[in-house]
Amino acid sequence: MPPKSGEPHKYRGIAGDLRDRINAGEFGEKRKLPSERDLRDHYSVSQMTVRQALGVLRDEGLIEARVGSGWFVAEWRPIVRNALKRLSGTQWGEGKSMWDVDIDDRRLEAAGVEIELIDAPADVARAMDLDVGDLVWKRNRRYVVDGEVVMRATSYIPDDLARGTRITQIDSGPGGTYARLREAGHGPVQFRESLRCRLATPAEVDDLQLSAGAPVVEQHRSAMRADGRVVEINRMVLDASRFLLVYDFPA
Repeated sequence: MPPKSGEPHKYRGIAGDLRDRINAGEFGEKRKLPSERDLRDHYSVSQMTVRQALGVLRDEGLIEARVGSGWFVAEWRPIVRNALKRLSGTQWGEGKSMWDVDIDDRRLEAAGVEIELIDAPADVARAMDLDVGDLVWKRNRRYVVDGEVVMRATSYIPDDLARGTRITQIDSGPGGTYARLREAGHGPVQFRESLRCRLATPAEVDDLQLSAGAPVVEQHRSAMRADGRVVEINRMVLDASRFLLVYDFPA
């Protein structure tokens, strides 16, 4: 029967208890969880409820299934994405990748980079105060860290700002797009980000190699130069299980 009003679903309670046990290091060096049968008996629930609870933790990136071996605490280290540090001009302005803040010594690949000059889509034109049909450079890529797909990012830069720079090339050079904009006299000095969490679309499930119904973080960033003009729009879709988003605010 369905839970009473205000009573949490049993599988969420089980997921919460297992999450606490994982964070406490209960499963030791082998990192192996009890079998589904043992979990069913321990929590006095059906096997379906146990699988729902395990599915929650799998989608959070805390556990992983190994064929023929059962469930294990995942070895993946979350990517700690500190917005203020990675967007600091002392990072990209010195020719460093913003990803250096996130991944330390881990292996990063920008896969399938696509660059094209297109008419500004209507929503991009509105955000950048352009006329529909004005030309923008679209940079589309998928990021892979330690062999795992973690994010899709699509950027739009006005043609009059990008023309003649390496922004129009596959490799935009040290410091990336923002460093090239600064060199051209259009360096961003202010950023605005908005985030929302939602379930992945079927296309995103395929693109990011997710489980059906897995959560993603949709992140939109606007970069503005000193006079307020928007010099870049970046739309990102992050595998929510792969990231820890951190924001430091000065007092």
